[in-house]
Amino acid sequence: MGTSFTEYKEFGFWSRDSFLASWLATLLNEMQKLPVREAWQESLMEHWRVQSRIDGGVMSLGLDEFLINDERRDCVLSLAHSALQQSEEKARRTGELFSALLAGKLRTTASSPINYFDDQSGR
Repeated sequence: MGTSFTEYKEFGFWSRDSFLASWLATLLNEMQKLPVREAWQESLMEHWRVQSRIDGGVMSLGLDEFLINDERRDCVLSLAHSALQQSEEKARRTGELFSALLAGKLRTTASSPINYFDDQSGR
């Protein structure tokens, strides 16, 4: 089971790929509910569909590439808050970290000595 680092604006968190894929599936379901999607949202969704099939520690959510302004970031953050309520238990911690990262509350890097897997025991 691989682990990948999700990064946005030089900060991020580690997560098992299976948890990240589950979180992306829930987030994609929320994005599908949008009445109208912009081109960047469609591209982001396709990128995440491809990434969610990867297992081996190389998943890349492309947050810096797609969330190029506050409006886009706020859109995805709002969807993430809604998705948290729908997420599988195993992916909830990943979703919480994702939301904290986009909100600017997570200031860890790939080398930070934090064990994110404490709450992700593989249930």
